[in-house]
Amino acid sequence: MKGYDELYAWIYHVFSDGEFSIDEFRATFPSPQAPKVIYDLIAQGYLERVNRGSYRAVGPRSLIDRLTRPPKEDILKEASKEYAYCASNAVTIWTEGYYWTGFTKGFKPRHIKVREADLNYWRRFFKGEGVRSVIEGESKTLYGLVYILHPEEDFEVEYKDGFKVIPLEEVVAYCLARELVYQPALEYLDERYDTSRLISRKAREGYRKREAIEAIVRP
Repeated sequence: MKGYDELYAWIYHVFSDGEFSIDEFRATFPSPQAPKVIYDLIAQGYLERVNRGSYRAVGPRSLIDRLTRPPKEDILKEASKEYAYCASNAVTIWTEGYYWTGFTKGFKPRHIKVREADLNYWRRFFKGEGVRSVIEGESKTLYGLVYILHPEEDFEVEYKDGFKVIPLEEVVAYCLARELVYQPALEYLDERYDTSRLISRKAREGYRKREAIEAIVRP
């Protein structure tokens, strides 16, 4: 545990959700800087001031809700470098919210393409916003909202419903490479945008063969 996490746990263990004074805090947790520690705990959301000189630990449920609350949605609009949503997020954008995948209850990834030359900028940007970011393929335990950076030398950007996103042709190619997962998305995209014109002849033939096989084995 880091920072005041462990101290908060002990405060809640001792006082639960009851009020306590700074003298009671000092008597329980010997500290030469009790007022500063109390101030820091309030500033970081672990304690709340009840009355003058009286405090209470924030309940674990409230603390969890605060820690897992997503940041503002328009965070990328404040960035000065180019980006484009890609991978599963691009599929969701181009299908206009019809197809969602690639996330769990505890993991909310946002995939974006960025320029390789801008990687340091993006690391600083997300750190400054208090949001986690990793480079695609990094070996890390991922949880909550995480921006997955896909660095490339350069890339194309299109606008779809207010979002910067990779071109539709790239989204179709992404789905075709993962057809077992994205077949519903491919069908939606074809119906909505006539994407068969974007698929190479070889890929289209393979897609039609699979459709034919499915029609035969389908009860």
